[in-house]
Amino acid sequence: MIVVGLFLVAVARLFYVQIIQHGRYAAEASETHMKQFTLTAKRGEVYFSNRDGETSPAILNERTWTIFVDPSYVKDKEKVEEKLTDILGKKMELEWKEIWKDMTRGYVEVAKGVDYKTMMAVKEADLRGVGRKETSRRIYPAKNLASQVLGFVNAEGVGTGIEGAMNKRLEGSDGLLKTVTDVNDIPLSIGDENIEIPAKNGENVVLSIDENVQRKVEKVLATTMYNNSGIRSASAIVMNPNNGQIYAMANYPTFNPELYYKETDANVYVNRTTENAYEPASVCKPFTYAMALNEGKLSPDDTYKNEGKTTVADRVIRNASTSMNMHLGKINFRTALDYSFNTGSVEVLRRMGDGAISKDARRTMYDYLYNRFGLGRETGVELYEATGKIISPEETEGNAVRYANMTFGQGMNLTMVQVAAGFASIVNGGQYYQPTIVAGKLEDGKMIPAGAPETKRQTISAETSATMREMLREVRSKNGGEYDKEGYYVGIKTGTAETYDAKGNYTSDRTVAGAIGFGGVADENAMPQYVVIVRLDGDTLLWGSQNAVPVFTQISNYMLEYLRLAPRR
Repeated sequence: MIVVGLFLVAVARLFYVQIIQHGRYAAEASETHMKQFTLTAKRGEVYFSNRDGETSPAILNERTWTIFVDPSYVKDKEKVEEKLTDILGKKMELEWKEIWKDMTRGYVEVAKGVDYKTMMAVKEADLRGVGRKETSRRIYPAKNLASQVLGFVNAEGVGTGIEGAMNKRLEGSDGLLKTVTDVNDIPLSIGDENIEIPAKNGENVVLSIDENVQRKVEKVLATTMYNNSGIRSASAIVMNPNNGQIYAMANYPTFNPELYYKETDANVYVNRTTENAYEPASVCKPFTYAMALNEGKLSPDDTYKNEGKTTVADRVIRNASTSMNMHLGKINFRTALDYSFNTGSVEVLRRMGDGAISKDARRTMYDYLYNRFGLGRETGVELYEATGKIISPEETEGNAVRYANMTFGQGMNLTMVQVAAGFASIVNGGQYYQPTIVAGKLEDGKMIPAGAPETKRQTISAETSATMREMLREVRSKNGGEYDKEGYYVGIKTGTAETYDAKGNYTSDRTVAGAIGFGGVADENAMPQYVVIVRLDGDTLLWGSQNAVPVFTQISNYMLEYLRLAPRR
């Protein structure tokens, strides 16, 4: 009876466990043997391109490992300390007293970013409670090249350059694996309850940045700064005006993104071509002239009386000190642009208002600068951008004096990429293309080009564009044209801007020298093949014609050769 009774109890217990509580115990068993793993996405890599459609690495992933300790699983602390200290050495990120302070913890990272050789040494040591987790780190094969464009991701996960601005395209998305494991937590991938969501790797981006052009431009900027200690920083952009693609976007000084944490001045991380707005000065005069020509208010051979200065409201606006007494009297607007007379550009705006800098004239100018040429607003380039600022004529500060100054690039803040894109439309037939640094993507080792560029808007007519090219070519003949290669068509406009001192007054002790221009085959009806803009910031008096023009010339002559443009014989 006792045996029978025990048997019935056992049967009842089995019935309770296997039938009534089946769901509960099955779930607990599944939880014991089922493990969840994160399938880490591979961050997209970045490549330069060149004129032949070839690519070269700009940012790559390198396999690394994190070494961790599970204090709760360690049996021989002395052995673990001795072996890991010997293998990891200075790579150890924590002291042992910190690692052992809580023996209930299951995971403590002791070293990150270790290489394959170190990881294998840890593996071969076969230490109970010590594990390895595969990670990766970003490497920059070209070192300092295009560092402000490429950027980096810091320890907090904050990125600069395209590493930050294009993070969504580069990071991808992690996947999930939920599966049965063995006693060593090795996935067995069996069972109908398994879940697998594959990781989606980030996009491998191919930049329009041409490694050869970028390297040449950075070398020119570096040499320029070396030869003139008064230059604080130098920047330049080389753009294809016929599709908006950027061949080079350079800043100097530069830095190595792999060693970004060693830099003591965070200003070196700033991409001054997109993130730093400034007053470009007379490089903006082509916008003023193009507006008036396009509106039918001006002809290049129209004349005005140049007195070296002009009065607007209660202010006197003068030509640059070097040209105050040049070509006084009746001159045409070609001459005014050739010698960059401020009186000429102010008179252009007066012609827009039929002799006065009226509110209607200012409204038209604002429409051209802001809406058509895209100045004072983001361009959409795939990088962090400063907005800049153009004061509307509807604001109190948008008065006649300000707009008179704006005709020669003062009184407004713009970025280099804004000016380059707007200028490109002036010389390419009037088509505005959104500037871009992306040429396509790399899939299975094959370059897949980005979609064909689309013009965003018509800024000026093709006829006005042709006239502006001819006028800017004439300016070039008086500003370094003798150094151009024979048989090509090159145009330019220079600028020199005073900047503010500590009291908020303009001073010639801190200046910005600039130049913007184009080049192509020796046919005035052919479209330019490149646009170059140069900016030199100085702690002394710099001149666009003296300091920025030689930089433009070196880059321009290089582009004529590099693009294999045949000269006219």
